[in-house]
Amino acid sequence: MKPDNQCILAIDQGTQSSRAFLFDDAGRQITAASQKIGLNRIDRHHVEQDGNEILASLHKVITEALDAPDAVRAAAAGLATQRSSVIAWDRQTGEALSPVLSWQDRREHAWLGTLAERSADIHRITGLPLTPHYGASKLRWLLHHNSNVQDAARNGTLAMGPLAAFIVANLTSHYPGLVDHANASRTQLWNLERTEWDRDLLECFGIEKQWLPVTCPIRSAYGRLHADEIPLKAVNGDQTAALHADGGIAPDAVLVNLGSGGFVLKPTGSTLMIHDALLSGLCDSADGERSYLLEGTVNGAGAALRWAGKLHGLDTSPAAVSDALQQCPAPRLLFVNSVGGFGSPWWMDGPSPCWRDPGGAVISRPDKASAIASLVESILFLVMNNLSLLQEIIPGIRQIHISGGLSRQDLVCQKLANLACLPVMRPNQHEATARGIAWLAAGKPASWVRSSAESFHPKNDDQLLQRYRDATGLLKEMRCNN
Repeated sequence: MKPDNQCILAIDQGTQSSRAFLFDDAGRQITAASQKIGLNRIDRHHVEQDGNEILASLHKVITEALDAPDAVRAAAAGLATQRSSVIAWDRQTGEALSPVLSWQDRREHAWLGTLAERSADIHRITGLPLTPHYGASKLRWLLHHNSNVQDAARNGTLAMGPLAAFIVANLTSHYPGLVDHANASRTQLWNLERTEWDRDLLECFGIEKQWLPVTCPIRSAYGRLHADEIPLKAVNGDQTAALHADGGIAPDAVLVNLGSGGFVLKPTGSTLMIHDALLSGLCDSADGERSYLLEGTVNGAGAALRWAGKLHGLDTSPAAVSDALQQCPAPRLLFVNSVGGFGSPWWMDGPSPCWRDPGGAVISRPDKASAIASLVESILFLVMNNLSLLQEIIPGIRQIHISGGLSRQDLVCQKLANLACLPVMRPNQHEATARGIAWLAAGKPASWVRSSAESFHPKNDDQLLQRYRDATGLLKEMRCNN
């Protein structure tokens, strides 16, 4: 390792993999390491991961990034994690007491129906619609069904909360745990305006404050990574970190990030905006400083492709997706993308995922190219539902910045531009989440260089727009019948 003290270690723990990078103070990538992790989709509603596997993968990629031949000594570290995933652990040892209940997990959807009368109030307090994707109902489930968690609650050793807190606890040996504002806000137990755990919501979900980690601003001192003594100076959610990849995005832009889920993010600065069909949250905070956002969410992006690969034997590798989009530019099928349930602005469970022909009949064995192409279009249609709503709420959106695995498909970017009638800008630097958390951990340096970008300009595509209208009409019908 070269004795330079200017670079930043960026740790990106996502649904599919754990990754670590070193960036210099201009945002140039020096080293990278990646390790895939498993996802156990038990059934439609139960989705879990192994906390110990996640920790092992993080230790591996951090070591590899720091020990690479071109590595330099890191002055600081930042951590970005998948949001809304939760876990319970021992506050004295850091040992996992439960699986990680994924953000895709919906096991308490039926029980949440009992809180329907409180849904508007909960949304006002937390910025989140009442759905099982967020942490509160998952934590409640652990307290009622996991014997390790129940035992720890009785003997005073229980800690529980966002996955981010568990990771921070084990990377720094601060086992009771610290958690950032962005990840705390995705528990549905956190008062977004007051930036604290909400007493009434804790009582509602049967969760004691002493079990939860201490909340901190996104840019805070989280301790030192015990293996390398690198100060951890920023923790954020993966999607909200991506907003900062180039030191923030233009005021007239939105970010569309297509990973396991799809997300449409629009910063609102110091103004907290609450909308009944969208999410509100924090994308940055420090002492005396808060930056809010409005967000739309699509539960089944990359997760839907993996679902199709696992249940229908489709090849959904990037090369196969590219081939399918080229072979079938105008699929006659519509995919009902209820993988993980419908997120914003629909907020409904919906039927099981399926393909339908133009007449509405379910197709059990669709042509492979058409099946993949229509699935990809379903993701873009759901993104467009959210973007259209954001345009109504915040006029003046004139460009889309895109990131995430699916953004590397040229035809995905072009179709989105055609749907939105807006230019789509794809940075040549693909690691938006890692680069964003590095910039925050570095203290938002002015030396950060904005990535060059490829532009996709809108073209007329009447057939695509008609399929979008058909898909949206089908969702409206489902909501009326829901």
